Amino acid sequence: MSRTLKRLFVNGFPGYYGGAGTELHHQIIVWRQMGMEVHLIPTGDGFGQETMLLEMAARGVTVHAPGDWSVLEAEDVIISFCNGEFLENLPEIRKRTKRTVFVNCMTWLFQKERQRMEEGQIALFLYQNEEVRQKNMPVLKSLNDDPAIRFMTFKPYFHNESFPFIYERADEFFGCGRISRQDADKFARNTLRIYEYFVAPVFKRALFLGFGQRSRQKIGKPYSWIRTAANQKEVSQQEFYRHCKIVLQPTDTTENWPRVGFEAMASGSVLIVDNRGGWRQMVEHGKTGWLCDHERDFIFYASKMAYEPRLREDMAEAARERCLNLGGLAASMESWEEVFETMANLPE
Repeated sequence: MSRTLKRLFVNGFPGYYGGAGTELHHQIIVWRQMGMEVHLIPTGDGFGQETMLLEMAARGVTVHAPGDWSVLEAEDVIISFCNGEFLENLPEIRKRTKRTVFVNCMTWLFQKERQRMEEGQIALFLYQNEEVRQKNMPVLKSLNDDPAIRFMTFKPYFHNESFPFIYERADEFFGCGRISRQDADKFARNTLRIYEYFVAPVFKRALFLGFGQRSRQKIGKPYSWIRTAANQKEVSQQEFYRHCKIVLQPTDTTENWPRVGFEAMASGSVLIVDNRGGWRQMVEHGKTGWLCDHERDFIFYASKMAYEPRLREDMAEAARERCLNLGGLAASMESWEEVFETMANLPE
């Protein structure tokens, strides 16, 4: 007989900035709209901004003490988004419940994820991207062929109300930029060359949000017309997108399902990104953004957007519609209903 999931535990804490934390934040919004009882078990004492804690309380989310597995019962499901500490703590967690769910937000497997699969300690693997599921599932199954271990793809919700569309930006300069966490791999080595060589009819002004010492060591010192900020405490995401007519983002990584893509599309900043990974599913080349195979492509399309404002505005509007279709509430709720049904019937 099929059972219904009443409550969901999460190991981790949401955030306003960064991939997995932002992803969790937006999924909590849709879970609560679906009536799911949500419990958070943070990974450490330094969790959460005061504003996020207040928001979680206002949404009716229960926050437990960090690492307090005693609140778990055998029928409970616990999920974690790309959290290494969750993988470390699985043996202890599974003393309480066997219904353990892991969302890997990357395109590659963690070594500890492989180990936990061999041990049979993850009951359900969830993916935002079907291509990544098809790539990783055979590798994991080769480590453990237990048919009870499930693999599913869900449609992540994007709360576009947090990123209102910006119709007007400054015309006295051409605003551009890139946004990520402070990870050197998030920057292509030729980032500064691309920014230097694309042309615009007015002065260029760039903003790098998520830039630190490791980034500087990788790409060098940014030019005087490039402003840098370490994180959203210095410059909010909304301020970043208000500055950027384009998000010009060459990287050395292969993105899975980049949240900044949703943020840019919702805000009206045209994406110029790598032609690989999740970008290829998110961006319609020439319609909602540009996919690039070489630094020449980045330079050409950035210049094109600078010199063709009407085309850029049309693409921004089309990207906004695509954002609503890809990360909309109805499609995500339907997807989560299927996932919750599977979770409710995982073996205890």
